[in-house]
Amino acid sequence: MAATERSPSLFVRPLGAVENNPTALKLILGGKLRELRVSAGLDPADVDDRLGFSRSKTSRIELGRHGCKPADAEALLRLYGVEDEELVTEFQRLVTQSRQSDWWRSFSDVLSDFFTPLVALEGAAAIIRTYEPFYVPGLLQTPAYARAVIESGPARLLPHDVRRRVDLRQERQRQLDQPDAPRLWAVIDESVLMRTVGGPRVMREQLEHLAAMMRRPHVTVQVAPLDVTASVGVGTGVTYLRFALGDLKDAIYIEHLTDSTFSQKPQSVEQYRDMLDRLGACALTPKESLVLLEERIRRYS
Repeated sequence: MAATERSPSLFVRPLGAVENNPTALKLILGGKLRELRVSAGLDPADVDDRLGFSRSKTSRIELGRHGCKPADAEALLRLYGVEDEELVTEFQRLVTQSRQSDWWRSFSDVLSDFFTPLVALEGAAAIIRTYEPFYVPGLLQTPAYARAVIESGPARLLPHDVRRRVDLRQERQRQLDQPDAPRLWAVIDESVLMRTVGGPRVMREQLEHLAAMMRRPHVTVQVAPLDVTASVGVGTGVTYLRFALGDLKDAIYIEHLTDSTFSQKPQSVEQYRDMLDRLGACALTPKESLVLLEERIRRYS
């Protein structure tokens, strides 16, 4: 290779917002190490034995559940035959960044384990698609509306915990203000506009905020009439994360009463993407949705 020619990257470029997301980086690095291991013809157990790792450590690193230390990365790359200095340096730089603390860890006192996968990865997405049958999506909620939603939940929370959950929701929303913010495409059930959450004043403020967000170029909101959601047969809310990188698989998140489903299995992701496509095709257009929303706002005057 000529001295002026750069080594081809191990990763799909550019990484963009992903470089500032330690959780996403762990998944990307783990996936790349898995590819390199398979190419080297090795099983995870073989790697554990050869490098003196504890049982299943290689598998946990590949799944992004175990942070990869620089020394481990060096040993793994050497074992897999990656000797190019540029590639090793790039890999180690991303390993270092993946070991930084995620912003959401400061909310670990109120962040449930089942909600963590969504919070951890939504900022790294290129597109966030969501369907919400009961409330305005969390990324579009005002503080007062969010407080009313949180207080109506099944758990009896102390005022401090309610405030912390509202703060977490607002911190998530700040990701939409970043230069590399994901595009948000939300479909909400028509009943969401009819359900007065927190009282008339809170609801009016929420609907006005929703209308303002709909005018942003990277935010699309559609209202699905009641007969549409009945015919499509949705059943529950879902969030779909679309990543621009081939190194990070798309994901779906479905929240239940006390737990959630988070999956990157292609078949599951495709099924819910198709469902969102059908909803979007049958729902009111963004312009029609805004007209309906403004009509609801006038009713709270």
